[in-house]
Amino acid sequence: MGTGNDRCLSQWHVYLGLAFAPVLAVIAATGILLGFYDELRYAEPPYRLNQAVEASLPTAVLAQRIQAAHPGHRLEVLYLPTAPERAARAKLAGPDRRLAFIHPETGQTLAVRDADEQDWLDFLYALHRGKPLGLTGQIIASIAGISIPILWSIGFLLRRRRSTYRTARQNSFTIRGLHREAGLILGGLLAVLTVMGSLLNFAGPLKQWLDPPPRLAGSRPALTPKDLAHHLSSAALTYPMAPLERIYFPADERSPLQLRFRDGGWAYLDADGRVLKIVTPLSHWTNLLYPLHSGRLWGTHGPRVTALFGLILFALSGSGLYLYCRRRGAVRKR
Repeated sequence: MGTGNDRCLSQWHVYLGLAFAPVLAVIAATGILLGFYDELRYAEPPYRLNQAVEASLPTAVLAQRIQAAHPGHRLEVLYLPTAPERAARAKLAGPDRRLAFIHPETGQTLAVRDADEQDWLDFLYALHRGKPLGLTGQIIASIAGISIPILWSIGFLLRRRRSTYRTARQNSFTIRGLHREAGLILGGLLAVLTVMGSLLNFAGPLKQWLDPPPRLAGSRPALTPKDLAHHLSSAALTYPMAPLERIYFPADERSPLQLRFRDGGWAYLDADGRVLKIVTPLSHWTNLLYPLHSGRLWGTHGPRVTALFGLILFALSGSGLYLYCRRRGAVRKR
């Protein structure tokens, strides 16, 4: 009875792993590269400045100069530089949607491109989430991520069988043994990471459902540079835990001013600069998905640790596929 159960579990492990191995390999390979996103993204202009700045313009002044340089366009998002050698960015809407790269010390526009245009790193990030195939691709990527804890659970159950334990111990330095041991030892952490990634793929709808941002009761007047300076000062006093990273300007009369901080926190302000809501990474579990999955919660080296887990996932997918092909080849020779 036990042998039959073992055989059934083993077959489920093989077929489930085989079904998702190609998808997991793509997710792992792109995840490894995305672990070094900042180094890749800010390696050259226009994202990287030719010379680091000593001091940036006040944020409200920077926003004012961007609007003056792009008349007829509305400032949607302002990405502030997170290091002295990085340019600021502004996403603008108008007759066309554009992404402008701004010198943070002078407010000068360094370059402009179509906001919907993707470079290779944007495509890599989209591919990691399955977005090139639309909603179907995102669902497939998320299901593939959820398959990891299932595969690990099956492997754990097989590991508890005495015969499987002895086989794994005797062949611990073969490809099969390494596949088993690495999967069992690191598979639990890898399962947590991939489940968070699966949920993160739909973080926007999850937040709208479980922790929606506030809406203004009435219409708001146009936001002036003086208003913006006051609002930012108010937010800095309310949320001193991390520097401001980006600003989402109101899309309509009932939308609040949204501020995103470097630790993943948010602040929502009304037309008078009053803070309507503060969201910290710990205030709701959906806010922890990105910091944990990307490794940014652990500081500078966190994304590299996540990249290492991507390498482990890639090795497990590749070794599992190799073992299956080798077994099929042995069966055909009989």
